[in-house]
Amino acid sequence: MKQDLTIPQGALDGIEAFLRVAERRSFSAAAADLGVSPSAISQTIKALETRVGAPLFMRTTRSVGLTQAGEMFLERAAPAYTGLADAYEAARNLGNRPAGRLRINLMRGAVQPLFEPIIAGFCETYPDIELEIYADDALADLSAGGFDAGVRMGESLDADVIAVRLTGPFRFVVAAAPAYLDRHGRPETPEELREHRCIRFRLATGALMPWTFEKGNREYDVGVTGPVIVNDWIAALVAIRTGVAMGMMAEPMAKAMVASGELELVLTDYCAATSGLFLYYPGRKQVMPKLRAFIDYVREYLPDEIAG
Repeated sequence: MKQDLTIPQGALDGIEAFLRVAERRSFSAAAADLGVSPSAISQTIKALETRVGAPLFMRTTRSVGLTQAGEMFLERAAPAYTGLADAYEAARNLGNRPAGRLRINLMRGAVQPLFEPIIAGFCETYPDIELEIYADDALADLSAGGFDAGVRMGESLDADVIAVRLTGPFRFVVAAAPAYLDRHGRPETPEELREHRCIRFRLATGALMPWTFEKGNREYDVGVTGPVIVNDWIAALVAIRTGVAMGMMAEPMAKAMVASGELELVLTDYCAATSGLFLYYPGRKQVMPKLRAFIDYVREYLPDEIAG
């Protein structure tokens, strides 16, 4: 049976006053501690006793003591109230300084180029933040998944989210290992890809990612085939590097391998561009210090060749 955790309205009223009187064994001393009048403390305790249904204190002109019901109430209420006070303090601290667990939902292809340059420095700068990176190519429902923010390409975001640009626009490029080009030749137009071996990417929706190209003001897709289908960008890179087929990827992912000669780009005059990567979070969500620290750090320290 599901436990009913609903607390009746007003059930917590008077608990602090009760605990202070029980500690001080004096209504007047408790009133002075709480900055109220003794009569106010007395009325508060009477109201609490009415709700409890039993007297909690034995009062004489010379002393104040706990009844059996009061002793039992104190035994249960004191640790519960301390825990509640600690919860308030913990939440207040998270609202005042960068601390706590920060959960970021990140598209897989952005993990290496976006976070490898900054993750060590961020963790060192903010040791009280526990950074959780959840790699996922689906467009996540942040609230349902318990995420503080996500990172996606700008064109995939809804209009009702707050979006913070992390990178400049970048292209999707076609890359191949030199060994592949030596064996199969270099395509000169996107249409020639129909005669080549291409790695296709399975999106989170189940569909295959289209190979989209631009020429002038025209944007168009080219149907490709090949021996490998993947749903992970690292797997796509592995397949491309082996020379089994060509692949399409975000240009920042390919830059280092192109510079080292491990990969070569083809059809660069036809590359389609994306608006870039954005960090997004619900418009109704208050920006906690931990998230603000993350946004500011990434924007300041992300290398220029990635940030654009």
